Amino acid sequence: METELYEAMYKRKSVRKYDMAPLDSSILQSIKEFGETVEPLVSGINVKFGFFSNEEVKSLMAIKAPHYVGIYSENKENYLLNAGYMLQQMDLFLSKNNLGSCWLGMAKPSAALPESMDGLSFVIMLAFGKAQEEVHRNSTDEFKRKDMNEITDRKDGTELLEAVRLAPSATNSQNWYFTGDSDNIIACRKHTGLLKEPIMARLNTIDMGIALCHLSLSIKNQGKSMKVEFNKTPVPKGFIYLATIGTV
Repeated sequence: METELYEAMYKRKSVRKYDMAPLDSSILQSIKEFGETVEPLVSGINVKFGFFSNEEVKSLMAIKAPHYVGIYSENKENYLLNAGYMLQQMDLFLSKNNLGSCWLGMAKPSAALPESMDGLSFVIMLAFGKAQEEVHRNSTDEFKRKDMNEITDRKDGTELLEAVRLAPSATNSQNWYFTGDSDNIIACRKHTGLLKEPIMARLNTIDMGIALCHLSLSIKNQGKSMKVEFNKTPVPKGFIYLATIGTV
């Protein structure tokens, strides 16, 4: 499965047009079963996936889909990183199975549904379903992303970061930056300024969780495992420290 998710990173795209016919119940069941196997970034944070129909979701975005999957979490340290990391595995699983999906930063369960589930708070959701457009990119040339030198000052290990460079992010901002030495990758995000920071900090931290999901799969593709620590380390001016990544 990890190999298939890794391969999906290089062709996935955000799908915005869907066939509104519900998916077969057996397909939905397989998606829910995959959710039970999703790996966390941070241990000790309780999470759950919730599944919704179009009528059960309210959003400022005009993206209508037959299905949505949201992640609920305990509000613990680094829970936003963890939520992005876990839900991106779901995003890649959907793409692997030729289903469209799209991150929805402004969507929530409707007022008729509770804001919490079993004591866990709603974080963010994906729209998904059968696409009414191309579900995959034909090559990595179709990704509109920053150049490698815009997201890292590292001279080695950039082959691992290519998968990160292709990751989705809020408003396609790619607000992440990677620095560090030969032993560790220091992950940080750009401070968006006094006006934007109160709004974008949450989404950009989730984005880093998405990026770390791609980094983990890239590391595993090299036959290693990712080790994550949260020991604050100096980072370039204008950036905010999020995590330190090593390999074992």
